[in-house]
Amino acid sequence: MTELLSIKVEEVTASSRHYVDRLFDPDPQKVLQGVIDMKNAVIGNNKQKANLIVLGAVPRLLYLLQQEASSVELKTECAVVLGSLAMGTENNVKSLLDCHIIPALLQGLLLPDLKFIEACLRCLRTIFTSPVTPVEVLYTDATVVPHLMSLLSRSRYTQEYICQIFSHCCKTPEHQAVLFTNGAVQNIAHLLTSPSYKVQMQALKCFSVLAYENPQVSLTLVNVLVDGELLPQVFVKMMQRDKPIEMQLTSAKCLTYMCRAGAIRTDDNSIVLKITISNVENV
Repeated sequence: MTELLSIKVEEVTASSRHYVDRLFDPDPQKVLQGVIDMKNAVIGNNKQKANLIVLGAVPRLLYLLQQEASSVELKTECAVVLGSLAMGTENNVKSLLDCHIIPALLQGLLLPDLKFIEACLRCLRTIFTSPVTPVEVLYTDATVVPHLMSLLSRSRYTQEYICQIFSHCCKTPEHQAVLFTNGAVQNIAHLLTSPSYKVQMQALKCFSVLAYENPQVSLTLVNVLVDGELLPQVFVKMMQRDKPIEMQLTSAKCLTYMCRAGAIRTDDNSIVLKITISNVENV
């Protein structure tokens, strides 16, 4: 029985080995095609992902991603494959973290190509939202948060991924302070009117975690204008019945935290009544 199991394991890894071997081909075009084939092989296949990680694909992919000689297309495809590997099990994410994937991807964000930046951010989003990733990693280098803020204007995908990273990694008053002092409120407020629902929701979640038990942020939010309208009124509009339940609840959270912080008067019936109704209806 043990021998049969060993043979099967060897067969499985052998079938995956050629994907890794192609990453070492001296012909750059063959390497690129190898990465693309690997990308197609791992989609929705956790076993294949685990095999490739065991066979050492991650260090080689990271090497290719960081090499100046690599084409932008190759770098982008490497980032896509790494992002797919990160979408597997928690053990996959741990393996990626052990290979120091976060610094490599953050370094990739300094390059100008938008598609590559989006691929790096998509992978970072997946890694940072995993329960096995320590969120403190985002704050160890003081230049990271300001740079992420500067990338918010690049595309709706950079907006979605960065806001999701921020909302998930904001766990303490210290994290709130870093995001606040780096202009999170000003940079994210206008995203609430984005045509993309995903961008709107991630921006809304950012305000929810920023305002949580934080009077300084809450008092600032009261006076923020979004397309000529005060932010509390924008939140109220996002609580209307024609909006998705998730949007209604998250908007109600933002207003509730602002009320608790004393930023919104409890005798402001237009807001307090709306919060109460929303909370009751969605229980």
